[in-house]
Amino acid sequence: MDIQHIRYFLAVTKHESFSKAAEELFVTQPILTRCVKNLEKELGVQLIERSTKHFALTEAGQLLMRQGNQLLQQHRDIYRQMEDMAGGQSGELRISGPGVLLDMYFPRLVTQFRKAHPGVRITIRESGTRTVVQDVLDGGADIGLVMLPLADPEHLQIIPIVKDEIHVLVHKDHPLAKQKTVNIRQLEGLDLITYNQSTTLYHAFEKLCKQAGFSPVIAYQSMMPGFILDILSYGDCAGVFPAPMLRQANKPELVSIPLEPQFPWQIAMITKKGRYVSNATESFLTFTQNFLSKMA
Repeated sequence: MDIQHIRYFLAVTKHESFSKAAEELFVTQPILTRCVKNLEKELGVQLIERSTKHFALTEAGQLLMRQGNQLLQQHRDIYRQMEDMAGGQSGELRISGPGVLLDMYFPRLVTQFRKAHPGVRITIRESGTRTVVQDVLDGGADIGLVMLPLADPEHLQIIPIVKDEIHVLVHKDHPLAKQKTVNIRQLEGLDLITYNQSTTLYHAFEKLCKQAGFSPVIAYQSMMPGFILDILSYGDCAGVFPAPMLRQANKPELVSIPLEPQFPWQIAMITKKGRYVSNATESFLTFTQNFLSKMA
């Protein structure tokens, strides 16, 4: 059984589409279709239902999808262990994380890491928190970047890397700008901007407001730091964001005020428990912890 055919089959199951899988794999759709049919012929079973308009796996297809993901991960691990045994500073590192976290912490970090480890190939995938966790569990990423807490951390190794606070960001002429702290109840009725509903921050903030007895007026939801800071610069609304956002921006017209009650901003890297950790992955985990500890 050709491992490449397994990889092709898994891409089709992920996208539930031959055409989308072909685009990801940079092959033509006829080649992909032929490989899957050859796999079915070799195994003597049908893997994909062809009697329905919607994509569906047969029972055999579902089994191969589960076992195939494990096989593909074992295949990758073999090569990584061989690279590590050779003692070289090479290897592959796949990182998955939300764009806002990558934007906030990783540009200089990754650049410095590559200078220290030029042989390590780095691939970064921008995803929402739920997708990040699934990427790590499925073997699509070696390291995930997430905001804590996680809903189901049982199968994950969690490495905290940043601890800060959520602040209220406003224009310097905003009525809240002169305060040393902003109580959550003072946000009632104000137009607010924060991250979108795919983030842990959004749901945690919404829950905090409801505990204070009101529903927040979310005028804007965005994951684009530039857009967020520009909106705040026009004085249109107040923002609820991690304190580092303004610290790293050149926006003297904006002020950042701690929110009460304290609202922690905790960022962690995650890996899957029990999975082989390559030298490249281990080096990045250590490098990141040291790098960010100096910024604290």
